[in-house]
Amino acid sequence: MASKPAWIIFLFGLFFFCAETSTLAGEIQFLSPNMDKEIVGKRPQFKWKYPTGAPPSDVMVLLDGVDVTELVSCSGAVCSFAPVQPLAAGEHALEFSWTARKGAPGFATFSFSSRQSRLFKEDYSSNSGGVNYQMAIHKDDAPNEPYSRLDGSLRTENKLAAGHWTFSASGQLRYVDQDHPVEPPEQKGFDVINFLLESVYEKGAFRMDSQLGDIIVTESENTINNYARKGGQVFFNYHNLALHLFSTNTAQYYGLNGGLGVDIDPNDKIYGISGGVTFWNDHISLRSLYAKGGEEGSSFGVSTVSERQRGKVTGFILDSNWFDSMMSIRGEYDISDYDSSSADEFGYESDKAYKAAFSWDEANYGFSGVYEYMGPDYEVIGNQGLPKNRQGFSLSSWLSLTDNRFEFLFSRYHDNVENDDLYPTVYNYQAGVRYSFNRYPSLPLSLFYQKTIQNSKDEPEYTPAVYFDTDNLGADVSWLAGRWNFNLHAEYSYQNDKEHVSGDTATITVTFAPGFTGTYFRINPSLSYNKSISHLSNVETDTYMANWDMEWQISERITWSCAGNYNLTEADDNSVDQQNLDIHSRLAFRLLRDWMHIVEEPTVGLRGRYFWQDDRVSGDTEDSFVLMVDFTTSLNFAF
Repeated sequence: MASKPAWIIFLFGLFFFCAETSTLAGEIQFLSPNMDKEIVGKRPQFKWKYPTGAPPSDVMVLLDGVDVTELVSCSGAVCSFAPVQPLAAGEHALEFSWTARKGAPGFATFSFSSRQSRLFKEDYSSNSGGVNYQMAIHKDDAPNEPYSRLDGSLRTENKLAAGHWTFSASGQLRYVDQDHPVEPPEQKGFDVINFLLESVYEKGAFRMDSQLGDIIVTESENTINNYARKGGQVFFNYHNLALHLFSTNTAQYYGLNGGLGVDIDPNDKIYGISGGVTFWNDHISLRSLYAKGGEEGSSFGVSTVSERQRGKVTGFILDSNWFDSMMSIRGEYDISDYDSSSADEFGYESDKAYKAAFSWDEANYGFSGVYEYMGPDYEVIGNQGLPKNRQGFSLSSWLSLTDNRFEFLFSRYHDNVENDDLYPTVYNYQAGVRYSFNRYPSLPLSLFYQKTIQNSKDEPEYTPAVYFDTDNLGADVSWLAGRWNFNLHAEYSYQNDKEHVSGDTATITVTFAPGFTGTYFRINPSLSYNKSISHLSNVETDTYMANWDMEWQISERITWSCAGNYNLTEADDNSVDQQNLDIHSRLAFRLLRDWMHIVEEPTVGLRGRYFWQDDRVSGDTEDSFVLMVDFTTSLNFAF
């Protein structure tokens, strides 16, 4: 039985333990708003009190995991802050962390829910952009540089949500004006560069999502894949059923030109429908699609033949995943009908494409394999970069140990899949391995080797055979030392032309890229050397390249930046001997850091550019110099 003094000591210690716990728990007293009710407002002001006195010197305040300590203002023991950007509707957490008495960590969390107005759950507009004005004060042999130019842009995101509906609108507005003509398709004045209108309706298991404007349509790699144009699309989802309708322009337009792209016109639109179903707890999904359209020719950023092309495609896709998505299986079968020119007497050419893929991916090991076939006449409007007339497979795997990682690759493909007697069949084999050593995080190292063989068979008469054997090996090493980082890349490639005497070529590349990032100064240069050797012409060509990007914050308001590149190319037969230098520099003075959280860092600067090019073979030399003053600022406002 414990003695009386021992009981007294135990109770005395228990009292102090409870008292200390109570003190820690009551370190923060929340004053407003009332966390027990849904908070209404876009920028609610939060106010709390430290009952024990002034706030701890090392207190950190997080709102939804984002550090907002700098926005907190205190008067004695009472502190408050309000978000700069509108607070999204939903669940939130306000967290406090500090060092309590005797070095123990202190922590407090307040959870709450909010909406942006009483009528709407979300109701906000977030806008950001920038303004840049420049005026030349000296121009020397730079006729294409304008004397003055004003360039401004505004990006906006707007959202309105109530009940089961959510509406959003986003876009970018640009303004350009200068004393010289602008390059088409750009035009002076205001122009809407892109926009997207979206509405979403959700109720229970049903969801409808409609989009109008600059959309991206993605169905599969062999059909419509990441197709970005102006148009419209609608997604319907109900339980395990899905439906997708879309229509887009096939021509690429700048700004608001070209219309909305939602009308059904087989000459200059792509339109289609796809549907799918998932079952077995979403482990398996089946999807099919049909798309049809036409393309009239070249447009902004798109180069094609001038004749109008027409086409349609039908696809069937199976996807499945197992074992917590570690294993996945995919199969696809597609049929295309394509007419490369509607002006001739030939009609549609029909062909097929199919592929099967398998992958296994876990913590320390992974494997994937793909087998694919694409017929010689398989083409799809809007996806004409597909490698048609191709058949083969590729295998890859990786193994990750404690400090080592191995990656392996093997593939075999050939063209002329229908064995046309008018053409040879060219086989391409590729095998490679990469080894990475990661024991020291500050000194990662990797080595790689790749073997490529290309040879032809069944060549028709008068068609030369092809047989290339290429070896490629190299290394990458980096060293991270505090604010410094050093990166070195070296690579050697040798191509053996086994069908032609002296047709071999070799390439050597070495790149060194050091870098330093300090509080007030950073520099990221790179030096590169490339040597190419042609045994057929017995010519060696050397290329030297130097690039740099530097910024120095001289004082709180003054910053100097300089960037540029220098290139020198020489051939030992004197067929090439050319060098050029391009330097950009700017000395900037920041007028103020921030004005009402709207105008950010307005800056005036003195900007210069010097360009020099010397071709010692032709004897041509040219240079130009431009000096200008500019004004730049960023804009951010939300309501």
